[in-house]
Amino acid sequence: MAGAFPQLDELSPSVYDVAAVSLAEGPQQPACVQWLTEHRTTPTSWGVPPEVNWYDCYLSTYAAALALYNAGRRSLAEPALSALAALVPPDPTGVLETLTFGGLVDALDRLCVQRGWPVPRHPGPVAAVVGRERAKWRRMRTWDRFLDPDRSIAGYCAERVYGDETIDAGAFLEAFQAPNGSVSNAPGASAFFFLEAQRRGKGVPPERIDRLRHYLHTCPVPVGYLDWVPHFTTAWSIMFEDAAGSAPAPDPAALDALCVDLAHPSGLLCTVSTLGGGLTVPGDSDSTACAMLAARIMGRKVPDSSRLDPLYAPSQGCYRTFLFEHDPSITTNIHMAAVLALDGRHDRLTRVLRWLNQAVGEGRTLCKWHLSPAYTHGELARVTAGIDHPLAAPLCIQAVGSLLATQNADGGWGLHNSTAEETGYAVHGLATAAHSHGPACTARTTDALGAAHTYLTIHRPRETALWLGKTLYCLRPLVPVLHRTALARIEQLALP
Repeated sequence: MAGAFPQLDELSPSVYDVAAVSLAEGPQQPACVQWLTEHRTTPTSWGVPPEVNWYDCYLSTYAAALALYNAGRRSLAEPALSALAALVPPDPTGVLETLTFGGLVDALDRLCVQRGWPVPRHPGPVAAVVGRERAKWRRMRTWDRFLDPDRSIAGYCAERVYGDETIDAGAFLEAFQAPNGSVSNAPGASAFFFLEAQRRGKGVPPERIDRLRHYLHTCPVPVGYLDWVPHFTTAWSIMFEDAAGSAPAPDPAALDALCVDLAHPSGLLCTVSTLGGGLTVPGDSDSTACAMLAARIMGRKVPDSSRLDPLYAPSQGCYRTFLFEHDPSITTNIHMAAVLALDGRHDRLTRVLRWLNQAVGEGRTLCKWHLSPAYTHGELARVTAGIDHPLAAPLCIQAVGSLLATQNADGGWGLHNSTAEETGYAVHGLATAAHSHGPACTARTTDALGAAHTYLTIHRPRETALWLGKTLYCLRPLVPVLHRTALARIEQLALP
């Protein structure tokens, strides 16, 4: 399926990836450059506004400016590069970085050096993250499974190979090239690896480079930060349809593929799927846990959760999402708690719930995979409401309190403005808590859910980039599912 993109609009566009793909010579360049000129946030910036997420704005702007610089559009590029530092707020705490942010900025810097372009002087907070990512990459390179696509995210992070002479480029591409010719289904990673192979001029089999070149030349514009994530859509749609009391009806082929990938030899499922046997992005504990929950709902056989134990960190009492990640994810451990409860692994469940109670008690309730606290609190309430354990109820009640305290005046939820997606998470959390905990939650949530019903009825769902990958993105098929199922969930409660 070389050059095929089965669901072109599944993920919202990635400025960074469009810019990276434009750096490789080919017929895709004019469309990429034109798209970038037409999709500026301000005259000198790209991505979301810095007050929403400065990491996304900084990376998107830096990449887009270099793409335009490369295309000879320097009257647009140079002012943007000069304004980069102003995108970083005076107090940059409290916002989670997008995945691999430091590594991507470092790769863009090396591109400037290799091409003789001026390298921007990055503010302290940016330089600190770049340094942290360099150290992680050094650790990864010495790992004996660095080139094992079942465990290593090196292919997804292939931008780091650019200018790194210690990497065997031929062995790297052999390990991480997907059936469609890409490197780990990641357009930006594919583009930078291609540039590095061109720079070296040797060491990579020509037939593999030809396949990679074809992938880049046929990339649709715009493109997401991954070209395809079918399991993400399948698993999450099933979970929320079921929560609303409706019978989930996923595409049979999509459900079959998800269940096949749950039995992957690595023990982990990846949202990208095997694409016919060519999985080169490792699975992760969060995707696997959500797929397990969805498969159970559909009555499918599910592997035992002990397969995820290699990602358990005994010293912390929680699960990592990927190996080598800096900080554990709250929502990964929320979904792992649901799986552990269903599997009856009570000792492990106790440790994870204890870790969640500590994290929530310390105010660490932002998810590293999502921008909005409504996602974390909604999932915490929805999942823990169904867990029969003394440590689960306090988490549920605390999440309900956080949701009630953050509802917007229009009846919805949203970090900056109300959205259907964020309101959907909040509604599912509140409604499930009200159903499970009765008087402890129902009286407090009735008015809030009534106002949410009004918001969802009046406002059409709109796509907002809230998920955190290499850049912020929206999982487009999930938004209407959340809108529809949240309305149904409220109506089930027969509110006055």
